[in-house]
Amino acid sequence: MSGGLLSREDELAAVTRAVDAAFTGSGAVLLLEGPAGIGKTTVLEAARRIAGERDALVLSARASELDRTFGFGLVHQLLDRAARPELLVGAAAHAKLVLDPSAGAAEDAGFAVLHGLYWLAANLAEERPVVLLADDLHWADVPSLRFLEYLARRIDGLAVTVVATTRPQEPGAPAELLDELRISATVVRPGPLPREAVADLLAAELGATPTPAMVETALEVTGGNPLLLSVLAREASNAGAQSPEQLAELGARGVAPAVERRLRPLGPDAVATARAVAVLGERATADDVAIVAGLEAARGAVVEALDRLAAADVLVGRAFVHPLVRAAVLDAMPAGERAALHRAAALRLRDRGLRPGAVAPHWRAAEPAGDERAVADLRAAAREAVTEGATDLAADQLARALDEPPSTAAERLDVALELGELEVRVQRPEGPSRLRRLLRDGLDGDAAARAHAALANHLVHTDPAAAVSELEQATVDAADPTLALRLEAGLLEALLLADVDPVRLRARIDRGLEQDPPSLAALAAAANDRALRGNLPTDELIALCERALGGGELLATVGPASSTWNLVTHALRFAEDARGAERALQAGDRAVREQGLLAATLFVEQAWGYWHRDFGSVALGAARARSGLEAIRAQGMVTTVPALSAILAENLVELDRLDEAAAEIDVDLGAAAGTFIEPFALTIRGRVRFLLRRFDEAETDLRRVVAFADARGWASPNAVFGRLRLAEVLAATGRADEALELMDHDIAAARTAERPGCLGMALRRRALAQLGDEAIDTLRDAVAALEPTDLQREHGWALHDLGARLRIRGDRVEAREPLRRALELAARTESALLARLAHEELEASGARPRRERLEGVGALTPAERRVAQLAAEGLTNRQIAETLWVTLKTVEVHLGRSYSKLGISSRRDLAGALGLEGEAAAA
Repeated sequence: MSGGLLSREDELAAVTRAVDAAFTGSGAVLLLEGPAGIGKTTVLEAARRIAGERDALVLSARASELDRTFGFGLVHQLLDRAARPELLVGAAAHAKLVLDPSAGAAEDAGFAVLHGLYWLAANLAEERPVVLLADDLHWADVPSLRFLEYLARRIDGLAVTVVATTRPQEPGAPAELLDELRISATVVRPGPLPREAVADLLAAELGATPTPAMVETALEVTGGNPLLLSVLAREASNAGAQSPEQLAELGARGVAPAVERRLRPLGPDAVATARAVAVLGERATADDVAIVAGLEAARGAVVEALDRLAAADVLVGRAFVHPLVRAAVLDAMPAGERAALHRAAALRLRDRGLRPGAVAPHWRAAEPAGDERAVADLRAAAREAVTEGATDLAADQLARALDEPPSTAAERLDVALELGELEVRVQRPEGPSRLRRLLRDGLDGDAAARAHAALANHLVHTDPAAAVSELEQATVDAADPTLALRLEAGLLEALLLADVDPVRLRARIDRGLEQDPPSLAALAAAANDRALRGNLPTDELIALCERALGGGELLATVGPASSTWNLVTHALRFAEDARGAERALQAGDRAVREQGLLAATLFVEQAWGYWHRDFGSVALGAARARSGLEAIRAQGMVTTVPALSAILAENLVELDRLDEAAAEIDVDLGAAAGTFIEPFALTIRGRVRFLLRRFDEAETDLRRVVAFADARGWASPNAVFGRLRLAEVLAATGRADEALELMDHDIAAARTAERPGCLGMALRRRALAQLGDEAIDTLRDAVAALEPTDLQREHGWALHDLGARLRIRGDRVEAREPLRRALELAARTESALLARLAHEELEASGARPRRERLEGVGALTPAERRVAQLAAEGLTNRQIAETLWVTLKTVEVHLGRSYSKLGISSRRDLAGALGLEGEAAAA
């Protein structure tokens, strides 16, 4: 039933180019798109032959309607047999979450799975070029399509080619994902066969040259579709048709009657066998077919029937010659018979020990019958789907399990709760009502706590106060200690983000602290609160932070995607404990890598952005903030975009890229307005506007920050930098007395909190509002306060200001020493802005400083700087790509550009060029 490769020269050329791309290492995606029967699969088979002749590793899969409900079903076909243990290492190990479910998984590991499968493909391609063939993508499951789209966007630089087929506008197809795949693919649309090819096909089947009228009729009734032409030609041959009128009559019948006419003479065993194969799919064994067809006692008859079906051009092996033929067989079955066959298939496959995800589609196609085996398989398949990140599919599995239904009231309750939780996560409207109904019906204990927590997640962005109420009730109901800690952490986060009365927040913290032992979540929130208020001596604050971290227990329990853990890293930073904060963040990095949680990168990268601003390299701070932004945009977490944009802008300012900083931060706060995020974003936006000399706008932003902090008792100068930045604006606009008053407040607060760095920052801003010797004396005190701290960039700015004031007073020689030290600290922290201004002041003092080294490193983009840093630390290109969630080619391009800008030719020279020799590079 095939039109062969008649008139497909253009398609074959496209296939050849695509296969060539695998051998040149450039990678390619070729999508063959067209209606059923147009010849897509025939071209795909040509790709298999071409790739095989060149000794590529050819991995193939074909989807069917049933595969839509089998998570990663297409991926299993493609990769199961090729995924050897030695290939599942590094980032590719995350592919085990799909290919080896016994490996276990973190919840919601969807991105880790995609990343792992990508690296598995990359590992396979290191051995020899890989060609992936995927037929009928319009029937593929959503998780598999997500993988193919993920691979397609990163395929440049891999020795991998994907050739796939799909139908346009197929009902039920995931159109959005297919559209995204098209963006990265070369799309080829095979057209109808021309008259010459139609004439050749008819002649081959009829044994005689058809008349021009017959060719025209054949074209008209089939539209030049190769499959329909083949069916028509064979039917015409069998019927002895010799006229256009006879062809027109046969063509009007379509494929289904032709299939029925082929099956009928083969006997009832062949019909039963064809129906069983249509239900089971092409991977069925002869025993599977015999059992599902009800012919278990006559296995030999099944084997014979399979042979007869192949001879009649209905099957090729266990596969139908075309999906339209399979569809015709399925459509000819009464609905009840088809459902019964699916039930038989489910029982057979579970007896064979197939994974629940492969069995579940058959249970879903069977009639509900209260079968505990169906419930068990569907629940297990849902757990698999959650592990693989296919939460929508998991919800569908549980909904079908509930319909079965479970035999006991307790299990019905469990399934309904699990379903409600998943429905809320995938934003299905029935989820909240289901959970509230369960709570009204008497759900209690941990189950009730879970329901309240799920409702809180549903409400957190639309009604934060209601979310807080749900979480408060959840903490009352929870009995399991781990669940209780997670809920307490979630409640405290919600209280922060909802911007509730600080008295209420602190009362909740105190309740957690009164427990025996105190809740780690409460300790974390207390550490952050006391750090912001500045009412705890530094040593005691650091000790409180260490108690909250619990030797790693807090991170292990709530995970790096929790802001509770992140609050402690910020508290350590407020306490000016650079090394303690660095150790905590390095633990967060490890957790992100091990769990592959893309959402967690928001918190880790944001915290690193602030850490580098204060203690490290502003170039790395910008790179990490940008990495976090890319992650949250990929996840659609728009509420948190201002938090990352802000710290990215802050680091860009220090990189002397003010225009870029303005573009990042000068945006509407959107959903972040009125939340805990707002003051941190506003204080940085205020600084950028101040540097742009938009003084009124800067003052408005910064007064909002100060009001926000005052209302919550945040007295620490480095909490949100509000007073520090506002003092800069006031001093620049001639309001020295008001600036001095603000800084006197911060100086007193810094001394109360025993934070020398805060003291130095406040003294430096105080000097902005002073004149002559008074300002110089204040700046000397600022330098002395900052000297012993790890706040190198702030120390550099204090030295710069001191040198500038000395030069202005006429002490040009004395000015040079602090300015040279400022220049050194600018190099160490990679602050191009500080370097430029210190350099200008040195020149004004009569010195002739060199700037070559600064220019080399300063020319690197944030992304180039991060890649160069990791390479200097000894990571391979592959390890860098795995760490940064990018492709090998991206790493190679960034390194190549870095070498050029730094004037080096070898990886060995990177540490020296970056100024890292003799010091441990910060992660």
